[in-house]
Amino acid sequence: MNAIDQSVSQGLSVSYFVPYQLFELSGRSIKIAQKTKWMNLNGVFVQTGDEVFMENYISIGASRSLSGSFIMSVNAGYYHYNAISNENASTWLSELSCQYKPCDKLQIYLYLFNPTGSRIKRGDDLIRMNQSFHLGGSFYPVKKVEWLAELEKIQSEKIIWHLGIEYAVWDVFCIRTGLSANPVRPSWGIGGTLHRFKYALGGNIHPVLGLSSCFSLYYIW
Repeated sequence: MNAIDQSVSQGLSVSYFVPYQLFELSGRSIKIAQKTKWMNLNGVFVQTGDEVFMENYISIGASRSLSGSFIMSVNAGYYHYNAISNENASTWLSELSCQYKPCDKLQIYLYLFNPTGSRIKRGDDLIRMNQSFHLGGSFYPVKKVEWLAELEKIQSEKIIWHLGIEYAVWDVFCIRTGLSANPVRPSWGIGGTLHRFKYALGGNIHPVLGLSSCFSLYYIW
C-alpha cells in the first residue's frame, strides 16, 4: 500500500513508517533473512509508538518450496505493549502465507494474520485481536512492468482492495503507483538496486487523516 518492497530473500532490511504524519505513532522495523539448504529463515522486530504507548513485536519464520511453483510460509511471534500508566499486555501470534506461480508472468499469494484467533492478555482480561485475510497477485505483462492486485478483509470491517503498477526505468530506479479503497487512497513510490543495496521510498494519502510515508533500506548478502 505504501509502494515499497516487502522483503528480501537473503539479507538485512530496516524500515521507518510514519502514519498520517503522527511521529508519535511511527514504526521502526528490522528484518534478517537467510537461505539454508532446506528452507528460508527470517527474523523480524517491529516497534511502534513512543514512551506514552509503545508496541513491540518479534517473530521468527520459515518458508519452504513444496513444489516448483508452490511456497508455504509460517511465522510465530510475541506481541507486547506498555503504556505510561504502567499498563501492559501481551500475546502470542501466528502468520500463515503461501505463494503459487502457475506461469512465469503470474504469481498468486494468500496471507492470513492471526489465523488461530489469539487474544491479548491484560491482567485478568482477554482483549480480542482481529484476524485479517489477504488474497492477491502479481502479473508481468512485459519485462519491466509489474501489475499488482489485492483484496484485504479485516475481521468486522469492510473489504479493501489495492491496485498497483511498477515500472523499472533502470535497475537503479523504478517508479510505483497505486490506488486503494475504501476509502480511496492514492499511493506512490520509488525504489531501485545499487550493487548489494536496495532502497524504497513511498507514501499514500488518506482523504481525512492525511499523508503516510515509509522508507526502507536493504542490504543483500
